[in-house]
Amino acid sequence: MISDEKREEIVMTMIANAGSARGHAFGAIKAAREGDFAGAEEALRQATESLRKVQEVHRNLLQMYAQGELPGIDLLLCHAQDHFMMASLARDLAAELVHVYRQIREECRRESA
Repeated sequence: MISDEKREEIVMTMIANAGSARGHAFGAIKAAREGDFAGAEEALRQATESLRKVQEVHRNLLQMYAQGELPGIDLLLCHAQDHFMMASLARDLAAELVHVYRQIREECRRESA
């Protein structure tokens, strides 16, 4: 069994990296809205990297649960999972919005040419 301190460390790692991913995702949207597509792509890359870190911790958590090292799911772990899923959704939607902003920008250029 893992200690309460270790479980809290895992939860905080997930929440911190998920928050970072969400922040980068919204940064990508803002950059794309302003026409900075290189900045938007970099922000999406950073969001993806932060999510990769969360996924790694999450995978380890699932392995611990499967091996009986985690006694059950508690409110803090559910909270961390919520942050993970919202950040993942934010990154996916941000990627779509960057694409839409890029298409709009290109269409405006064609119309004004």
